[in-house]
Amino acid sequence: MNNKGSEWNRWDLHFHTPSSYDYKDKTVTNIEIIEELKKQSIKVFAVTDHHVIDLERYKELRELGKKKGVTVLPGIEFLSDSKGKDPIHFIGIFSEKADIDHIWGSLKYKTDINKVYSENKKPNEVYCNLKDTINLVKELGGIVTIHAGAKHASVEGITNSLPHAMAQKVDIAHIVDIYELGKESDQEGYKKNVFPHIKKYIPMIICSDNHSIKHYKTKQNLWIKGEPSFEGLKHALTEPEGRFHIGAEPEALRRVRQNKTKYIKSLRVKRKGKFEQQNEWFENIEVPLNNELVSIIGNKGSGKSALSDIIALCCDAEHSSDHMFLHKNKFKKRGLADRFTAEVEFESGTTTEAKTLLDSVDENQQRLVRYLPQSYFEKVCNEIGKVDAFRSEIEKVVFQYVPIEQKLGCTSFKSLIDLKKVASEKEIHHLNEQLAQINEEIIALEDQTSPNHKTSLLNSKIVKKQELDVHLANKPNPISDPSIQEETPEILQKKNQLSEYRKAQTEIETELTKIRLGISERSKSVLQCTNLIQEIESIASDISLVKERSQKLSADCNFVLDKVVSFKFNKQIILDTVDKLKKDNIASQKQLELQENWEEKPSDELSLASKLQFYISKANQISSELSGEQKEYQNYLTELQEWEQQEAAIKGDIETPGSLTFIDKEIEYLEKELFVKLEESREKRIDLSLKIFTKKSEIKSFYDEVKTDITYKLESSQVSGLNIASSFSCSNSFVTSLLTHIKQNVTSSFRGTVEGANLLVEELVSPTNWNDAHSVGEFLKNIIEYLEFDKRSDKGSKERTFIGDTTKNREELYNYLFGLKFLDPHYALQQQGKDLEQLSPGEKGALLLVFYLLLDKEDIPLIIDQPEDNLDNNSVAQVLVPYIKEAKKYRQIIMVTHNPNLAIVADSEQIIRVKIDKENNNKFSFDSGGIEQENINNHIVQVLEGTAPAFTSRRDKYKI
Repeated sequence: MNNKGSEWNRWDLHFHTPSSYDYKDKTVTNIEIIEELKKQSIKVFAVTDHHVIDLERYKELRELGKKKGVTVLPGIEFLSDSKGKDPIHFIGIFSEKADIDHIWGSLKYKTDINKVYSENKKPNEVYCNLKDTINLVKELGGIVTIHAGAKHASVEGITNSLPHAMAQKVDIAHIVDIYELGKESDQEGYKKNVFPHIKKYIPMIICSDNHSIKHYKTKQNLWIKGEPSFEGLKHALTEPEGRFHIGAEPEALRRVRQNKTKYIKSLRVKRKGKFEQQNEWFENIEVPLNNELVSIIGNKGSGKSALSDIIALCCDAEHSSDHMFLHKNKFKKRGLADRFTAEVEFESGTTTEAKTLLDSVDENQQRLVRYLPQSYFEKVCNEIGKVDAFRSEIEKVVFQYVPIEQKLGCTSFKSLIDLKKVASEKEIHHLNEQLAQINEEIIALEDQTSPNHKTSLLNSKIVKKQELDVHLANKPNPISDPSIQEETPEILQKKNQLSEYRKAQTEIETELTKIRLGISERSKSVLQCTNLIQEIESIASDISLVKERSQKLSADCNFVLDKVVSFKFNKQIILDTVDKLKKDNIASQKQLELQENWEEKPSDELSLASKLQFYISKANQISSELSGEQKEYQNYLTELQEWEQQEAAIKGDIETPGSLTFIDKEIEYLEKELFVKLEESREKRIDLSLKIFTKKSEIKSFYDEVKTDITYKLESSQVSGLNIASSFSCSNSFVTSLLTHIKQNVTSSFRGTVEGANLLVEELVSPTNWNDAHSVGEFLKNIIEYLEFDKRSDKGSKERTFIGDTTKNREELYNYLFGLKFLDPHYALQQQGKDLEQLSPGEKGALLLVFYLLLDKEDIPLIIDQPEDNLDNNSVAQVLVPYIKEAKKYRQIIMVTHNPNLAIVADSEQIIRVKIDKENNNKFSFDSGGIEQENINNHIVQVLEGTAPAFTSRRDKYKI
């Protein structure tokens, strides 16, 4: 019969009937006993009359109990030879299936009970040898309980003053199975002092020791978890701390009673449509589920993952793409999935909406279980790319431990961190704006380091030098002033006028050059003033927004915002300045304009441009009036002046672009100053990056604050070296993102797709401690060095390469790299200081499972599909089992497994053995029950141990 396996029930293992010599009301009937115990919700009781087994009464009670669902165990209470002031009482209990006639015959004639019949002694006058009688009970297949603690006739009656008496108590402890206490408080002394001393944990019980069914009562309820049978009791002895409970109610029952919507009662799968004989599969299947640990076992291909996948589907669990059975390329592909529907019923009586097995998980619905499919585990354990997804799982669990008063009204880890990091993010934004500006400056400087740039300058110098040489060679031939020999007053006057006009012309041209420069400078100032206004207005807008958002806060905290921050911006001062600059430019511009009819205007009304034209006109007029040698001489002077002006223009100065002096200065700058200035700018950029790092570290500190409580949980746990650290590490896409900005088809450190990526990881990324500012700064410096110098060991070169030739878009690269866009704080699950990424797949598997079992405070069912596949047996037994046993105290766990350590050592309350009969139309079937049930035990040996002979063979080889 399929059932939920081991469940908590009330038991009474010390109960008397009228067959006991000291039972007062001998009129009590067996049916009265059964009905009262049924009424008291006693599922199992043991008949333990003094020195007698009333065969007829027991057999009748057993049959009556079967009809009422009450198991009656045969037993007997012994008085031992006195070890103190009172004889010790102990009890033998046997199976309801045992040959009770043989048992009673053996006890009756092989112990001193025979004196009741041979010597006519009363039952309370007979004392049985304690050790001999216990050994006999064990030989007959029974178990032994002994009175202990403050209970009357307890083993504690043996004195503690004599060494041999103490040794006697220890010997007794090692041969009995259960201590029967007189009061609940006796447990603590045994747990704290006795059991550690004798190195054995003995189950403790409190029973009614009832002698009057009409006044039935117990000092406290006794609960035992297991099949309500002798086999269930024997199995409970193997888990004394987990399967016995004295008290009003076991914690597991209380938890289910208070959270019925979080415990699955059963899974139902049925056919939709007409029956198809060739594809029977799930034909009206209903699988009951225990509220603690359920282990689903079966041979390969037996449908183990089918149950876990179907439950996950019905409960809209995550990781549906990793289903093993309900996979698009497996069962769903065969055209069968839409022919079956499934639903899950919870202990509350609510049922999930029926879904066909072809349906998908509804991502918008709240998930009712947490599902860890086998394939998902493998991906997380083996693929680095999945680690980011797991980090979000860590964040969810960390958030569970944040006290409600520290969650600041946030409903998720992300929203809490986002709230805490607002100010830091704004500062990072402003730092990134500064970074973008300095990157532009650096790129401009780098462009000047290009060999092409220097070659271009050298070529320009050659051209300009050739131009100068040609110009010098074309200097006008000198002509002597013919008037030196003979100069009439008339010619002298014209020469003086011509000289004055030319002098005035030169002065005006110089003044016009100054005016043009002034207009340029004022126009630049106008632009800068306009930008300043926009920048200040932007700041003012930000401050206004901050004040607007903070109105409620200031009201709640009772402070005046205007007293906290005030902002005064007199834009008019700048506008007046701009207006004056513009007016000055307009006035200056008029001096550059040639006026209409300038010939007719008075001299003082002429613009400089008009005056220039006036003097040029006058000079030309006088020149035209000269004749012969004098005219030729004046033409020579004009040509010489123009030649000298052109020579000056070719040579130029350091302020005149394109001139020879300017080019020489540029070349000198490239050779002596450029790289110094570039390195200074790069150092400033590193400083700016480290300021960004500092701000990101402030955000990381919020991660430390949030994880305080979970850290305490870890420190108080037994998992050695397990830690959740707040940490920086470059994102998994960092290497790929960085290389997209680098040319890998040119000679450089990073040449070659694979080779370049390997060098980047091995020499730069891996050695960097992303949590150390100095190490991050060195990484940033090294990246630039590797881009400018070929660092390959076999092909490296000491010659600098222009960085523009090894990169694609420096602006995007620098803003990404030096803005630390790839670096964000996160939680890292660590073992002995090693991050998840650094662990082997097996180590990851163990760590992940411990994480979910130990730390996850969610109380919805946890479903795990074959977690042991990535673990060795030692990890399963030593690491996983203790935490499965701990976790099942707080949530329902459904586990698909083929590992006996998980199913048996973790003490599964329910074993479900599944099977798909491929020879019989793929019919799905299952068998369910507790480990102690014979049919389930056989399945365990067949499936998990590989048949009994195989298990025996392995056991015999173990040298223990």
